[in-house]
Amino acid sequence: MKKYWKFIAIIVVIVLSIGTFYVKSAKSEEQYPEFVIQKISGDEDEVKPLVLDGSYSDMNYLNKNVKISADGSTYTSNSFLDQIIGQPPIEIKELQDKYHTFMRGKGSQVNLFFEDEKVLAYADVDYNFGSSSSREFKFTISVLNKEDDSADSFTLEIPDGEKLEYVYMEDVQMVKDELYLITQNSMRKNDKYNEEKQIYTIDVANQKISSHDPIIQNSNGQDDTHFNTQLIRSSPTKANENVVMINTEIKVIEDTESYMEEVVNQEFLSYNIATKEIKKLHLPDLHLDNSELSLLDGSTVYFITFEGQGLLVTPYSLVDDQVGESYRIKLSVEEEVVPATMTTVKDGKLYIASQQLSPKLKITHADVIVVDLKTGDTLFKGEIALNDPKVSDDYDLYLYEMYVN
Repeated sequence: MKKYWKFIAIIVVIVLSIGTFYVKSAKSEEQYPEFVIQKISGDEDEVKPLVLDGSYSDMNYLNKNVKISADGSTYTSNSFLDQIIGQPPIEIKELQDKYHTFMRGKGSQVNLFFEDEKVLAYADVDYNFGSSSSREFKFTISVLNKEDDSADSFTLEIPDGEKLEYVYMEDVQMVKDELYLITQNSMRKNDKYNEEKQIYTIDVANQKISSHDPIIQNSNGQDDTHFNTQLIRSSPTKANENVVMINTEIKVIEDTESYMEEVVNQEFLSYNIATKEIKKLHLPDLHLDNSELSLLDGSTVYFITFEGQGLLVTPYSLVDDQVGESYRIKLSVEEEVVPATMTTVKDGKLYIASQQLSPKLKITHADVIVVDLKTGDTLFKGEIALNDPKVSDDYDLYLYEMYVN
């Protein structure tokens, strides 16, 4: 009988421990403050589709994921597995919820997917390194037909794999029922590494690579120079017939006490997927230190740079090959410190959000702005605000993703 009492006692301890954990978790949950998007001017309906994802931490070393929208803020706890592998972006989480079977086992980077009303397509690079002379790179491809819920999944060996050092998937596009994969390839030749943007056309019906062409090729040049080629971001749910790139030549200036990089030359290039034509864009006096703010929307590129106390937006029409009239968006700049900023675009609107709110670091304003892309008119201006005056200012709110439904 004693052994049964011991067993019962263990069960009681476990139940009480679990109960205590959830009570403490509930109490801890109440300590997290509410953040809201506070209107300064404009129409509040403009931010209803916006979701900001980030993390909150305070002086007690409490840390939690937080989502902020027009409805306020919600907090979530990561599972042990989430803490190890990380949380997927909001777009990927929505795809996982909606197409659970199709999304199983697939990567979580947004650039690996293309979606429109008819299909959801996925492509990534799989590789196998044997001996130093044996390299095998393959595309893993899946295309879901939304109309009948059927999916085609297959692998294709990447041509000239033995010459490649690595292949990175940059973008997936589908135009007129053909799948296009844009990759960054690195090749080694005579102890020199050459970088190349390559485009592969996939015949999905026959499960084969129908063509592959280099978009741009860069050699390392001299020992103190290298190239960096970045794609301008576009919406993963919108087909683009053009790929726009910034090709930057960088010189390294290094001595025993310092290391500096200097931009020697910068080119803006457009590649038409259908015609396979590449052309140089004529953008006088525009230099981008970072292209992550800039966006491609249909046939217009919006080059975005920091200038003074705000952002300078320069539209460029790929159809007319002309620069449009630039406009400025004022930000809440404190002590002339340029704030970390996120941008995204949807339905002709530019969404802008600051990435940090931290009174203890004297970052007391975090912008949320919606702008009409064509006119530059501000449709909504607001800021993220703490909706609880009793909460201590000793906290840090960091936002790392924005999503528009």
